[in-house]
Amino acid sequence: MNDTQIITTLNSISLHLSQILPIIFLIAGTFGHICNIIIFSKRSQRTNPISVYFLSGTIVNLIVLYFGVLTRYLQDIYNIDPVNNNTIACRIRSFLVYLSFSLSNWYILLATIDRYLISSNDNHRRQLSTIRNAYRTIGFLTIVFCLFYFHILILYNIQTFENSFMHLQNYCYPQRGPYRIFSDIQLLLQFSLLPPILMSIFVILIMRNIHASHKRIANAVVAHHHARIIKRDIQLSKMLLLQVMITIICSLPLAVSQLLTTMTLTWTKTVLRLTIESFFSQIARQLAFFNCSISFYLYTLAGSQFRLEIRQLINRLTMFLCHKRLLEKRRIRINPELVVPNAQELAARQQQQAPKIDLNPNEEDS
Repeated sequence: MNDTQIITTLNSISLHLSQILPIIFLIAGTFGHICNIIIFSKRSQRTNPISVYFLSGTIVNLIVLYFGVLTRYLQDIYNIDPVNNNTIACRIRSFLVYLSFSLSNWYILLATIDRYLISSNDNHRRQLSTIRNAYRTIGFLTIVFCLFYFHILILYNIQTFENSFMHLQNYCYPQRGPYRIFSDIQLLLQFSLLPPILMSIFVILIMRNIHASHKRIANAVVAHHHARIIKRDIQLSKMLLLQVMITIICSLPLAVSQLLTTMTLTWTKTVLRLTIESFFSQIARQLAFFNCSISFYLYTLAGSQFRLEIRQLINRLTMFLCHKRLLEKRRIRINPELVVPNAQELAARQQQQAPKIDLNPNEEDS
């Protein structure tokens, strides 16, 4: 396969990906995030700090979907570009997307830390896991990251580069020079490296706490109570571990792609090199968008309690629309004669069926 065939193939794949994937992310992500918001906003869920973190992550993921995925889809498919032709729109969109990308991962990290605290044997650490502390931490972290990314509102500009089709195209990028390298390194650290690394560490600590608490349980009554807590923590830990794995896979390529583009910006590149870089950038961007649209499906896959909440939500919706529960459990009627009795029931039946002996005969018999 020569260079021309490779370029044609990669451009064709990129075009099909940009046509198909964004609309899937928008539909699936919107449905999933709406379900997340309904479930995590329930009164029973608002008492759990981890639900607050999941709800916050859902909100910022919605921002990524509509300010990131939708604008890129309109640009690639319909040539509607409200961002790369207006400096103010360019800066606001970049600020919201990169801020939401980072906050999404850090909110999941906060949820992981909360699970570590609640599974700890130290009573003082467990008391730190409260709704008030969750809101405070989310507010503080959001303000800090707004300050971290505030430079985007000032130093991002519209720049013109050659794309893989050798056509000039406007892009919303940071100013060239040291600032652009700083911006890419910041994204690499705050979005792709630090959150997944810290998540992995705390998930390991959570599993260690759960294992240690399981060993300490001796009393049968206490064991039953703790078994329920451990089962719940294991489910949440599974949800978080799956989220961590997907986050690592989907977050790293985007930052690496942007950093490589920045480091080779002054190089003289062939058409094949530009095509390969554009293709890798396309894959990295779609992976990042994928990560921001699948949280609902990850929670459904890993958490049985979450699936129960979904069933209840669907039943309430179908009751409202057609007055019928769609996912009602069928009750199987069992013939009592086919049920094997236990020892007490068997003894009672034998006593009832035994012939009665009259111990006080009447006078006529005497």
